[in-house]
Amino acid sequence: MRKNNIMKFLLIVITLILAITGCGQKSTQTSGKPIELKMNVTTSESSVWMVAAEEFKRIVEEETEGRYKISIYPNEQLSSGDLQKGVEMLFTGITDLDIHSVINMTGFEPKLTICSMPFLFPNGYDDVDKYIMSGTGKEMIFNLIRDKGAEPLGIGENGFRQITNNKRPIRTPEDLQGLKLRTPPIAMFIDLFKLMGADPTSMSFSEVFTALQQGTIDGQENPLDTIRSGQIHEVQKYMTIWNYSYDPIIISCSNKVWESLSDEDKAIFKKAGELAGELQVKAAREKEYEILEELKEEMEIIELTPEEIRKFKDLVGPIYEQYRDIITDDVFKAFGYEF
Repeated sequence: MRKNNIMKFLLIVITLILAITGCGQKSTQTSGKPIELKMNVTTSESSVWMVAAEEFKRIVEEETEGRYKISIYPNEQLSSGDLQKGVEMLFTGITDLDIHSVINMTGFEPKLTICSMPFLFPNGYDDVDKYIMSGTGKEMIFNLIRDKGAEPLGIGENGFRQITNNKRPIRTPEDLQGLKLRTPPIAMFIDLFKLMGADPTSMSFSEVFTALQQGTIDGQENPLDTIRSGQIHEVQKYMTIWNYSYDPIIISCSNKVWESLSDEDKAIFKKAGELAGELQVKAAREKEYEILEELKEEMEIIELTPEEIRKFKDLVGPIYEQYRDIITDDVFKAFGYEF
């Protein structure tokens, strides 16, 4: 009899514990304050990158019925303007959500340099859609980022990088000789422009406008939207359209946050990332013509012919050999390039 009473007592205690635990779990999902997440974005509020940030925020907040609240911090505010620090904060879980260019991730995973290799996409956005927005290239990018501590949720677009300067129109490799050019703090860009005869230097993008204004550097290279949103056209005379390097952006979630999500919420975050990326790409491509027309009013625009581009492309072959071991043949193959 005594044994039966003890068993009954234990069953009652277990039932109460399960009931209390269940109520506690339910309350964190359906009541109380929302879970606040911070999203770091490299560019300014006027950039087309914000299309992705705002759409991601909207979808997540709506589909989780307000259980998550996302605050967006443009201009790399969370890392005090330091792009490399911003990526490090994502991979170490200090930042919850993030939109960064793949270029800025190459310091942590050199194989991602593949996305920026010169003249890798001769058919322009057709090649980009085939290898970056889908297929083996996208899968490779996502896997490399996962290995570093973040979950990629979607791909956006900064576009093809163009070059500006204050010295002279750039039509041939000879026009690059001796130009003091700012590049991202990425080894491949430094090596590439040295190969082409320029005098490259790395600096934070936040310093570029002043450096151009004061004549510390002659020029820089960036996609059209970054040139416009950074007001580079106000301190530059010439811009050459040569589509030499492509710049994808990634919507990411730190592993710290990702691993805390339920399967249902993971599906929502994935959906939000994919749709936000697609919307941003559409907006970026629609806006390119508008931005180019706007910049034509401020600078002399040189649009290279395929034959003129070929002269630059023929010059950069050694950079592929130099980075072959770093990027590896398997990664090159995933992007349609074979030695």
